[in-house]
Amino acid sequence: MDKDNSGSANDFFAEAESALDSIEASDSIEKGKNTARELSKAKRRLNKLEMLIEISKNLNSTLNLNELLAGIIDSVINLADTDRGFLMLADQDNELQFRIARDRKEKPLVEDDFELSRTIINDVFKNGKTVFSNFTDDDRYKNQQSVIDLRLHTAACVPLILEDRVIGVIYTDSSRLTIELTQDDMSIITAFASQAAVTIENARLHGELILSRENLAKENLMLKQELSEQYEYSGIIGKSKSMGEIFKLIDKVAPIDSTVLIHGETGTGKELIAKAIHHHSTRKDQAIVPINCGALPLELLESELFGHKKGSFTGATNDKAGLFETANGGTIFLDEIGDMPLPLQVKLLRALQEGEFRRVGDNNTIKVDVRIIAATNRDLTEDINTGRFRQDLFYRLNVIPLNIPPLRERKDDILPLTEHFIKKYSKQMNKKEMRIVPETMKLLMSGDWPGNVRELENTIERSLVLCGDSTILSKEFFPQLLDENKFLGDFTEEATLKQKLGVLEKQIITEALLKNGWKITKTAGHLGVTRQHLHNKIKSHNIARE
Repeated sequence: MDKDNSGSANDFFAEAESALDSIEASDSIEKGKNTARELSKAKRRLNKLEMLIEISKNLNSTLNLNELLAGIIDSVINLADTDRGFLMLADQDNELQFRIARDRKEKPLVEDDFELSRTIINDVFKNGKTVFSNFTDDDRYKNQQSVIDLRLHTAACVPLILEDRVIGVIYTDSSRLTIELTQDDMSIITAFASQAAVTIENARLHGELILSRENLAKENLMLKQELSEQYEYSGIIGKSKSMGEIFKLIDKVAPIDSTVLIHGETGTGKELIAKAIHHHSTRKDQAIVPINCGALPLELLESELFGHKKGSFTGATNDKAGLFETANGGTIFLDEIGDMPLPLQVKLLRALQEGEFRRVGDNNTIKVDVRIIAATNRDLTEDINTGRFRQDLFYRLNVIPLNIPPLRERKDDILPLTEHFIKKYSKQMNKKEMRIVPETMKLLMSGDWPGNVRELENTIERSLVLCGDSTILSKEFFPQLLDENKFLGDFTEEATLKQKLGVLEKQIITEALLKNGWKITKTAGHLGVTRQHLHNKIKSHNIARE
C-alpha cells in the first residue's frame, strides 16, 4: 500500500470511529430523554394518586347529596385537568337525568351549556365501560357534530357502578389542545368513580333515613294529636291524668243540678270548665250567664245580679232585669266569688236557699230556676277564718268541689295545648303550618307558667307575631321565657321569695295592661282582680304607661 492510500485508510477509520462515538452519544441522550419522560409520568401519576387520596377524604366527610355531587364533579375536573364536568344519575325508569354540571372554576353551568357528546354518554351507560378520546386521532368520534361544534379536543366518560348496576355516569371534556388524557389518567378516574358510586348511595340512603325520620315524627305527632283529641272535652284540651279525672267528674255532675264550686289559679280555665258542665247538662238549651264578682263595686254588682227598680238609685231611669232573671232555666256562672263584697254575700245566700230574690228598690220577690256554678282562685277557708267570706255561703256553694291543678303540675298538657294554640293563631294570622322544634318545646315544658293556660296562649300568640315569615318556632321567639330564667338568676342568694314574686307580678300586670290597651276594668277582669286591687298594684310597682 502506498503512502497516499495509507493516509486515506487512516482518515476513513478516524471518521468511522468519530461516527460511532456520535451514535453512542446520541443513544445516551435519547435514553436520558426517555428516562426523564418516564420520571415525569411517574411524578404526574404520584401527584394524582396523592390528589385522589385527599379527594376521597373530603368526599367521605359529607352525607349531603347535593354537596357530594358538586365535590365529585370538581374532583374529576381536577384529576383530568379538563374544562367541564357533568354528572347524570338514572331515574326510576332507568333514564339518565342531569344532576349537576360545573366548570373548572367550580361554578354551575347554565342549561344552555349542556351541549356534549351524547354518543359517548349512551355508550358508557349501556355497556358500563369507561371511554376516553383525544378526538384528533380518534376515528370513532372526531367527526361527530357535537365534537365539531364544541371544538372538543378531549373527553372522558366513566360509569358509576354499584353492585354490577350502572347508576349513572360522569362526563368531562376540554377544548384545550394542550390537554391529552392517558390510560393512567383514566385508571385513576375510574377508580375514583367506583368510590364515588358508593358515597352517592350512602348519601342517598342517609337522605332516605332523614326523610323516614321526618315522616315518623309527623306520624308520631299525628298520633299524639289523636291521643290529645281523646282527652278534648268541650273545647278543653288536656291529656294529663288530672285533667282526665276532671273530665270524668264533669260527666258525673253535669246531669244533676247541684251547685259546683271550681277552684283554680288565674288562667287555669275555670270558665271553660263551667261551660262544659252547662253544655253537658239538661239545661244546655238555655243560657249560661257569666259575671266576674270582683270586677264591679258593690252597688253595680248587686244591680247586675238582681236587677233594679226604676228610680231606686241615681241613674236608674228604667226597670232592669238582673242576670238571675236572664239565666232563668239555665246556669249562672259566678266567677271570682271570693271577691264578692260581704253585704252582697247575704243576698246571694238567700237567693240560693229560697230560689227567689228582690230587685234593688223593689219589694216584690221573683222566683227563678237557676243552677249555680261558682269559681275562685282564693283559699275561701282562709277567707272564712279572716272574716272575708261567709261560712254558710261557702257550704252552700261547695256542694261539689272541683279543683283545677295549675299548669306547672300537669305538664303533659303543655304539648297538646301548644299545638292547639299554634293552629288557632296560625289560622287567624293566615300563616303556613308552623313547626315547633324540640329545644323550644323543652323550653316551654321547663316554664312554671304562673299565668297558667292563659299565659301559655298569650305566649304562643306573641311568638307567632315575632316569627314573621318563619315556619319554625325556635327559642328566639320566646324571649320572655329566656328572660324569666335570667331575671331569677339576677337575684342574690339573699333575695326573698317576696322580692322575686314581686318582679314576676310586675311583669304579668304590665303584659296584661299592654294586651288590654291599658283599660283598667278589662285588665282587672283578665287578671281576676278588682279595679281597686289593680290600681294599688300599678301604684306599688310604679308601672307607668309608655
